[in-house]
Amino acid sequence: MSLLAIRDLTVGVVTDDVERELVRELSLDLAEGRTLCVVGESGSGKTVTALSIIRLLEFVAPVRTQGEITVDGVDVTTLSAEQMRAYRGPRIGMIFQEALDSLNPGQRVGRQLIEAYRKPGSAPRQAVRRRSPLHQEADAKARGLLAEVGLPDADRVMALYPHQMSGGMQQRVMIALALMADPDLLIADEPTTALDVTTQAEILTLLDRVRRDHGMACVFITHDMGVAARVADRIAVMYRGSLVESGSTEDILFHAKHPYTRALLSCVPQLGVSRRDGFPTISETLLEAAMTGESATATETRALSPERPAADGGGSALVIDSVSKVYGRRGRFSLSRVPEVHAVRDVSLEIAPGEFFGLVGESGSGKTTLGRLVSALETPTAGTISFGGHRCTAEGLDGDERAFRRRAQLIFQDPQSSLDPRHTAARIIAEPLRELTALRGAELDRRVDDLIDEVGLPRDTAGKLPSQLSGGQRQRVSIARAIAAEPELIVADEPTSALDVSVQGQVMNLLLELRRTRTLSLLFITHNLSLVLSVADRVGVMYRGELIEVDTPDAVRLTPRHEYTRRLLAANPELPAHHTGSQNS
Repeated sequence: MSLLAIRDLTVGVVTDDVERELVRELSLDLAEGRTLCVVGESGSGKTVTALSIIRLLEFVAPVRTQGEITVDGVDVTTLSAEQMRAYRGPRIGMIFQEALDSLNPGQRVGRQLIEAYRKPGSAPRQAVRRRSPLHQEADAKARGLLAEVGLPDADRVMALYPHQMSGGMQQRVMIALALMADPDLLIADEPTTALDVTTQAEILTLLDRVRRDHGMACVFITHDMGVAARVADRIAVMYRGSLVESGSTEDILFHAKHPYTRALLSCVPQLGVSRRDGFPTISETLLEAAMTGESATATETRALSPERPAADGGGSALVIDSVSKVYGRRGRFSLSRVPEVHAVRDVSLEIAPGEFFGLVGESGSGKTTLGRLVSALETPTAGTISFGGHRCTAEGLDGDERAFRRRAQLIFQDPQSSLDPRHTAARIIAEPLRELTALRGAELDRRVDDLIDEVGLPRDTAGKLPSQLSGGQRQRVSIARAIAAEPELIVADEPTSALDVSVQGQVMNLLLELRRTRTLSLLFITHNLSLVLSVADRVGVMYRGELIEVDTPDAVRLTPRHEYTRRLLAANPELPAHHTGSQNS
């Protein structure tokens, strides 16, 4: 019997007096106690579908909804706002993509959990007053759920504010929050997108266990076929608002029929598969041809330019010598009792000119801190970082800082927050040219146009604000900005962590192309082990601030020396061997 039944769902949104269909004629079924993964790239309609089930989309934008969404025999599209408030929680729970954005920053965790409690048959907005029997029930429920999701120190966790927790803790609290009213249907919208692989594996295992223990059905939204392969009973694939294929997990992975499904599978990085010559990406032209039967594949791998010899243009080695970084250290006259945090511990490493060095580790391992030290955005507590004739020590960066900035640049993880929202793409790209070079006027404008072309953006991107660009386009603007002053070293801090696999491939191909034609050294920081093992010259693994292993990708994959490296490999979400997409690789 279907707990969730969607029939001919069409969702349109009105913007600037023009209606645009976000989902069209979608039909899906989900049985009790089962997990359905809805897979597709950004803009495919997966999140719109999830928000339509719980009737939250109508509070974000003026929408028109047609069709039926039936949960346990009740068509939720016919419910009034008051009836729907009563239905959320006890019948439908929701885990949103960004836990920190979804939790109330001004309330402690305990209060948020208790306010979400719903006693069976109670009013939807029933207040939970302190010291009342209902409050005691809610408090006991919250403590039990925190223990169930792996946070047993309830007194400490309930007293925390969201910002005081790690990403993994925030997501565990979100899961507990969704379970406070014992829903029959749980919707999880990209709940592990930006998490490192070990935390992701823990959250996926946790979600599967609580789903089984609570007898729930789950709609799991993701763009990662590796994640879908791990958690789903059935997979539904969406493209541009339409359902293009659905079936059992085995059927989709091994016998996919639709070109888009096969293309998605081809784009997933796999352990042991080299992508140094380029990643497959989904070509819209090839996809349209494949959908009409004119071509057998919807993916393409762009041929990269011949590699420039390392001696061409010279280059500098990056030398990290016994570097440590401690936060919270008290000065001589400070009375602060802030505990010390050893973010980086005695790290030594040398990266050769033109080398692609991948740095992996879970959140809190110290990899981003090391990247900021290399970029001279922070100074080490001890040790020395040398690059291009510059030295950075506890006393700071010696020499001309502008000259150093020309040699070394940083690509931040989230272009949405690192790009100035008030400036156009052209002005953002031009900024380092104005600050670090003598280019001005028409010559500067031509250089900006050349950079926009080089990173594969349309010329009209120049006049657009970051908010008017897609995630992949924003990241390309960030890359154009980073390479504008012709640096020798780029530190790329998780530049693909929140991107679809196809867009991830496009960004990686761009970085590989730039590295080959410019002889760039790359310090590529990521938690995606499959990705970095497929492209890097060498890989380093960080754990609790220490660089515990450095070797070639094959050696790290086949003969890892450290137990933590073995744990990372085991936690990495993988497609099963001989899946359909491998035929297109």
